Amino acid sequence: MKPTAIFAAGAAILALAACSSVPRNTGTAYECNRGTKLKVDYLGNTAIVRVNGRGSMVLKQTPSNGGAIYENKTGARLQRNGNDVTWNTALRSAPESCHVVYTPL
Repeated sequence: MKPTAIFAAGAAILALAACSSVPRNTGTAYECNRGTKLKVDYLGNTAIVRVNGRGSMVLKQTPSNGGAIYENKTGARLQRNGNDVTWNTALRSAPESCHVVYTPL
């Protein structure tokens, strides 16, 4: 095999590897009534919540009679009911109502 063919094949493999490392647009996006934007990935009994495009927090599902409830030890709470969620943190005095926002891929 010629050196240029080997180089071209190597470059093609690297380009494909780079494309596969780009994360897909996954999760559910929500807009809340006070302007908060949530991006939530539901994985088994866990919800990974990204608030306003900043850092993520992990919430664990807790027992509930109506809708799924996810909480963490710092006081963050996400209650899911169909396409709507209620979001609250220990820093807020009242929860926010949030609805699904469809985002293009």
